[in-house]
Amino acid sequence: MTDDQLARNLQLLCSFEKSVSEVCRSIGINRQQFSKYLNATSRPSPYNLQRICDHFIVRPADLYLPQEEFADRMQFRTSRVSGAASLPRSQPLAGAFPGDRVQLRKYLGYYITHCHSFSWDGYILRAVTQVYEKDGMICSKTIERTRDPGEGALYLSKYDGQLSLLGNRLFVVEHQSLANDAIVETVLHPAARSLLTILRGVTFGLSSKQRNPYVSRCVWKYLGTNIDLRIAIGAAGLFPLSDTDIDPKIARILGERPFPNELLHYDLEPHGVS
Repeated sequence: MTDDQLARNLQLLCSFEKSVSEVCRSIGINRQQFSKYLNATSRPSPYNLQRICDHFIVRPADLYLPQEEFADRMQFRTSRVSGAASLPRSQPLAGAFPGDRVQLRKYLGYYITHCHSFSWDGYILRAVTQVYEKDGMICSKTIERTRDPGEGALYLSKYDGQLSLLGNRLFVVEHQSLANDAIVETVLHPAARSLLTILRGVTFGLSSKQRNPYVSRCVWKYLGTNIDLRIAIGAAGLFPLSDTDIDPKIARILGERPFPNELLHYDLEPHGVS
């Protein structure tokens, strides 16, 4: 194994990132020191080597492979939007996720999410979502706990998903993993890290009772990376829009109705139509 092989493989990995400086900031390594690794004039310490590998999702031994073998093993995408190794090319959406992984890392953490409920008219549905990184992908896990305002029945829903950052928009695609009966998509407007308090956008899904497609404005409120999850989940549920527990700013963004007309709320089985 040679430092030249390490340097060439690092150069290849960096070519799929926005810039070497961005890589250094993400890893937490001095730019001047990292340049020595790229130029094969210095070898990273075991500690720094592991930090580099954690960033690129590779093993230390991989970085010392011949470049052709290394590239084949990593199965690099031709797109230059991310430094992550691609999903198998047979998967149609492989090139869409995770998009700009470096920028997506800004959004790691926990959120309390809000949207209009189409199962219970006039209520806001509040859930808890975690955004985390796993195997080079940015993933999400959402938990909904709702109690029917009339009947008192308790409903629990869990969603597992992936995030992508493409064209300056955040895309969240989630699978209803507990019931295995729905896919939900959310599109959010990105925010600067210093303005991460609230993300706003639109969510598309199925109402849990009528099973009709719907669209609602949505708001994600950032909670942080280290929270009391029990308390956060306890705050999930159904709330009237006027409930004092709903942040007034969030209520204004959501509006009194999901949209000003019914165009985006479809009834798949309208009454009186055969």
